[in-house]
Amino acid sequence: METPTTRNRMRPLSPLLLPMLLSYLTAGCLLPASSSLPDSPTDPVISTNVEAKLAEDQQGGLSGIIVTTEDGTVTLTGTVQRAERKARAAELARQVKGVRRVKNDLEIRAGPAP
Repeated sequence: METPTTRNRMRPLSPLLLPMLLSYLTAGCLLPASSSLPDSPTDPVISTNVEAKLAEDQQGGLSGIIVTTEDGTVTLTGTVQRAERKARAAELARQVKGVRRVKNDLEIRAGPAP
């Protein structure tokens, strides 16, 4: 024989449980899309890592470059003495994790003649 207590235990899920479950499952779809992957470094970290990479270069002459990053796009500004150094700076910047694009605004200015 079924009693009111037994009937309550056997009742299907509460009418509110299904909508709550659906709202939790779809909540991620409503969040704004991020331009970077969750494990990608932030722009300031990318800039710091590019600066370190430039400073570590064995041929030198790249430590005075100004590095800015916005949405994974690294911009290099400043001056270098040769076109090869300009290309090298961009190459090193591209090697840093999280860099999506490099905008190389470096100017080439030969140093004073010895």
